[in-house]
Amino acid sequence: MTKNEILNKTTWDDYEIGTCFIYVPLFEKEIPFVFFQNHEPTPSITDKMLACVNDILELEKSAIETIKEMLWEECIFSFTVGDYGYEPNDDETHLEAHLKGFEISNKEDAYAKSVVKEIQINEKHDELSSRYAEIMIDSASDNLIAIIVKNGKLIDFDDDGTYLPSFEIDEQYARRNREETLK
Repeated sequence: MTKNEILNKTTWDDYEIGTCFIYVPLFEKEIPFVFFQNHEPTPSITDKMLACVNDILELEKSAIETIKEMLWEECIFSFTVGDYGYEPNDDETHLEAHLKGFEISNKEDAYAKSVVKEIQINEKHDELSSRYAEIMIDSASDNLIAIIVKNGKLIDFDDDGTYLPSFEIDEQYARRNREETLK
C-alpha cells in the first residue's frame, strides 16, 4: 500500500491520532490502523510507519497459528496469576477452574473468543533501529494485549502500553517477565 492510499483513507482527530481502515489478509477483514504522530508540518505518516503497515499486510497466513499460540499462552498465564472469580472444585486446579469457567480448552478457543481491535503504529518508534507495530487484541481472558510485530515478524505479546524499546535488546522481553512471574 502506498502512503497516498493510506493518507486518503485516514481521518485525523484533535489529538494527532489518525485512523485508517485497511483490509488485512491475515484476519480476512478490515482492521483500523491507528497512527500516533506529530502533525509537523501536517498530518502524515513516515516511511517507517508505511513500512509497518506493509509488514502487517504481508504477514503469511501461517502467522495466524502463532497468534493462536500466543493467545492460548496469554490465557494460561492470566488464569494462573489472576483470579477471575472461578473457584476450583476439589479435583481441579485454579487454572482448570478458570479455563472451564471461560469455556476455553485450547488455542482454537482462545483465538475464537478474542477480538482484534486495531493495529497501532507510533511515529516515536521511528527512532528505534527496528520497525514496530502492535496488534491490539481483546483476549479471551478479558485483557487488552499487544502482539508485537518487529520488522514484519510476530515476536511476543505484552500488556497494552508495553515499552517497545525493551524489545530492541530482547525480542522475548515480555516472555521472560512472564516466566519470572511464574517462578
